[in-house]
Amino acid sequence: MNLKEENQEKTKRCKKKIMKKLKKEAKGITLIALVVTIIVLLILAAVAINLTIGNNGIFTRAQNATQKWEEASKNEQSEMDKVSNFLDEYMNGNSGGTNNPGTGEGTALGNITGNETTNTVTKDKYGNPITIPAGFKVVNPEDDVTKGIIIEDVSAPGKTADTKGSQFVWIPVGDVYTSSEHTEENKKTITLGRYDFSDDGTPSPYSGSYTEDTAENHNSSYGNIIAKDIEDFKTKATTSHGYYIGRYEAGDATATDSERTRSTSDENSIVCRTGVYPYNYVTQSQASSLARGMYTSSNFKSDLINSYAWDTAIVFIQTFSGDENYSRQVGKNTTSSLKKCGESILNSSYVDDGDEEKDVRCNIYDMAGNTYEWTTETYSDTSYPCVNRGGNYRYTYYYTSSRPYNNTTSSHGDYCFRPTLYL
Repeated sequence: MNLKEENQEKTKRCKKKIMKKLKKEAKGITLIALVVTIIVLLILAAVAINLTIGNNGIFTRAQNATQKWEEASKNEQSEMDKVSNFLDEYMNGNSGGTNNPGTGEGTALGNITGNETTNTVTKDKYGNPITIPAGFKVVNPEDDVTKGIIIEDVSAPGKTADTKGSQFVWIPVGDVYTSSEHTEENKKTITLGRYDFSDDGTPSPYSGSYTEDTAENHNSSYGNIIAKDIEDFKTKATTSHGYYIGRYEAGDATATDSERTRSTSDENSIVCRTGVYPYNYVTQSQASSLARGMYTSSNFKSDLINSYAWDTAIVFIQTFSGDENYSRQVGKNTTSSLKKCGESILNSSYVDDGDEEKDVRCNIYDMAGNTYEWTTETYSDTSYPCVNRGGNYRYTYYYTSSRPYNNTTSSHGDYCFRPTLYL
């Protein structure tokens, strides 16, 4: 073999050795790459698992986001409720009033002292809306509106001491719930309106010739006094979900030693409380002036009771008192015994511990008896335009929903009146 051939042979052997070595090294690199890849995958898997279910993972973040969304939703609803309450107060003319919703146990009503300077928009224990006028406290805060919520004048600043102790009862308008569960089964609806009542007490929309005049349609030549603003009353009673009527007939705070007589001043202090003599011997015009002047607050209005307020009160009583025919109740005929406010009795078969029952339903007294009560309703007769409601102590053929009428100069011992409040 010559030198050239020998070199070629050496070169081939070197190539074989190099290729063999490279193959071994390539196999080693492949195994290392595989191990590295697996390790990387494991790390990525651990990171992914941690991001998914860890303390700061996707699921945890999703749960936290859900909770925050629910909290934000509740806060938003709370703020919307506040806005709604504010709008209610504003619609009722009570902007700046206190929102004091019922707690379910009536404690909110009990917290109202009468020293408030604005009306308090609140609820009873079943969530029924009620507004307490500034200067009044609640006498029976543990009750709900179906029992007849009573407010009492405590003569807060801006009020006259003459009206102290006067009491009024809330007449709800709209849906009224008898339970904290607001279902159809637990709901009754009181519709503000004027009504006829059948012999069994069933109410129907009024269809007679009597009217509740407005300033535009009233014939001033009749001489009777109409409501301050009947449309305003209807609007306020509806948006406030109710109004107040005197718990008793109007009383004379001054004539405490003897009954009022025709010669008794018609400028004596008016109150609405028990144990005083009815403010009788007044004309319809005088009764209107006294009722309107009872309160001059900017938070609410007082007026002589109108036919909407009277009739709706009867519907309320018949719905919740258990006396489904109170509209046809009459007072006890004693011929010569006018009772003090809150002391008249019914000429009926109702018995309470052996005694004849007093004329009281849902904490409202004397609508069926004691005295006829002047109203702002108008009868279409120029000679007798003034309308009374209810019965009186001398006759048994007039009853709670009766509409006797008289002239503008009538002033008798059995003619009285009842104030109303609206917000």
